[in-house]
Formats: sequence, C-alpha cells, structure tokens
Amino acid sequence: MAMTLRLSEEQTDALRRRAEAEHTSMQQIALAAIDNYINQPAEPSRRRAVPVDELFAMFSELPPMDLDRFRADQDEHIDGSAHFDAYLRAAQPGETE
Repeated sequence: MAMTLRLSEEQTDALRRRAEAEHTSMQQIALAAIDNYINQPAEPSRRRAVPVDELFAMFSELPPMDLDRFRADQDEHIDGSAHFDAYLRAAQPGETE
C-alpha cells in the first residue's frame, strides 16, 4: 500500500543522515522504525502500581528527605494553578484512601 508521510525539515534531514550512515534508504529506516513500534507489546498508558515495600527496597540507599527543603523546592517550581497532591497529603498524616 502506498502512503504519503509528511515530515518536518528536521526529521527529513535526520532521516537522510541516518540512512546515509547505515548505507540504506530512508524508506528502509522508516519501515524498520514502524515495524519496531508495532511489534512492541501493547502496554497500558497508565503506570503500574508498585508495592510500598518494593519502593523502599529500590530507594533504600537514598538519604532521608528533609520535608522543609522538599516544600521549598516545590514552591520554587510549582505552577500556582496546579495542586501537588503529595505535598497536600504530607500535611494530613494518618488519612488513607
């Protein structure tokens, strides 16, 4: 099946450079990229839940977090119209969902 694919100039240049470097055609590179994408196992777009004990094991070597420093960092970067859920939950210990 024939298909028209519109690329930006930057994408076209990058594709051309890649094809030249691999001594192949731009079409072969594009087809390989499409095959790679469609042959990946379908994964849901949501993050998977990770048990808390697994998280503790993964991050056990990190130093403890200073809550005041964390809040100061968040205040510096946070969007005034957004709500940072974990920040709000830290102020309400003992509540569970």
